[in-house]
Amino acid sequence: MRRQTVPPAIRREVIRRWGNDCWLHLPGCTRVGEEDDHIVPWSHSGRDSVDNIRRACKHCNASRQDRVLSGYGPNMHVVMGPPGADLMGAAEPRLSRDSIVVSHADLMRALCPEGLYPAPPAALRAAAGSAWDAAYRRLAKSRAPVDVWLLRTLPMSRTHPRMLDEWVALDYDIRVIDPGADYVFDRARLDADALRVARQWYALHLTQDAVDARLAARRAELVRLGLRSAEAAASNRIEW
Repeated sequence: MRRQTVPPAIRREVIRRWGNDCWLHLPGCTRVGEEDDHIVPWSHSGRDSVDNIRRACKHCNASRQDRVLSGYGPNMHVVMGPPGADLMGAAEPRLSRDSIVVSHADLMRALCPEGLYPAPPAALRAAAGSAWDAAYRRLAKSRAPVDVWLLRTLPMSRTHPRMLDEWVALDYDIRVIDPGADYVFDRARLDADALRVARQWYALHLTQDAVDARLAARRAELVRLGLRSAEAAASNRIEW
């Protein structure tokens, strides 16, 4: 069936109640509400209701591609850090039995168990990177209320250079694990690719405090938009 146009009366009430600014704030956002965006996507049986619609710019509505706010389907967690950081070790105590873990290192091992040391070949890294990106994009559109853990070094890829901005906009739980530059560069000294990535990581100046500040501002905006309660924004987060 063709998707129907949102009734004008509902659109007017959405604008009256929630405003006409774009609610998504994805990279490239124009900030101007031009289209009706379903919080629970229409493809997930989201309704044409005032509670389920906010205004979005054309760019964000197209870029979102049915990815959902964390908790409006899967609960999305990100653990990131420079090469050598124990991302799985940080996540493991908080995993449930049905948690889904998307790990670049594990994907490389699955593709080539004997090809990791002393340095994985570029083709293997690229294949694992493509598999990671595909798994992330598919899981981020799921309607199932599962826990998804994304283990990642750089919050960017060639096709998606501003992943961190996307994760903040969609209110993911984000944790930065950094064992320290001395440790990281010592571990990376025999692997030119790892050394290059370590330099990229530290050039980003990523800290937990900086990420937390961005997430707090985004959650306050989501509370204002009626998409989070103040209590849930404070209490429904994983304790680290």
